[in-house]
Amino acid sequence: MTNLFSLTCPTCGASLQSSGESKKVACVHCGNQYLLDKPIAELDDSQRQKISPSVTYSNRSGQWLKVADVDVYLHSFSDEVIEKEHVLCAEVEYVNRTESAMKIRHDQWIVFDKAGYTFEATMDYLHPKLYTGKIYIGRTRMLNPGMRLRGWLVFILPKDSEVECLQFSAGGVPIKTAEFRFASNAA
Repeated sequence: MTNLFSLTCPTCGASLQSSGESKKVACVHCGNQYLLDKPIAELDDSQRQKISPSVTYSNRSGQWLKVADVDVYLHSFSDEVIEKEHVLCAEVEYVNRTESAMKIRHDQWIVFDKAGYTFEATMDYLHPKLYTGKIYIGRTRMLNPGMRLRGWLVFILPKDSEVECLQFSAGGVPIKTAEFRFASNAA
């Protein structure tokens, strides 16, 4: 007989149930899926009450996701052509809800295409026309407790590239990530 465990969704707070053997859990309320470091049965009660996924998979923007100690928000994204360049533009935001200063870097965001290639955001001073009307989030920023940072990242892609997902990675061991998947790629 399979043991079911009650959990709380780390994104929306809805109740979740999952078997103890599983490292995966999905929320029917917000639609996010989570991959945990170890099976749910191996988590102690405090870990089950506040799960900290290794990977959060999201098929939509417009929600705060906790990735390790970092809270990130994807406001919008668009796959478009600007100045004859195929680009993905992403407006992102961070908030520091911890009691310590934290370092935020633009290279924590990576685009994966369907062919398996990765792309880093370009800097505004290298391609200013790609950032017209957009405020670049910057290379490295320090956020003190309670501070927020919002801005844009632009990724230059090959012309025939199809975007799979936009991934945010937070440091630490083990590393924690959030993947924002495009609707046409949702499983």
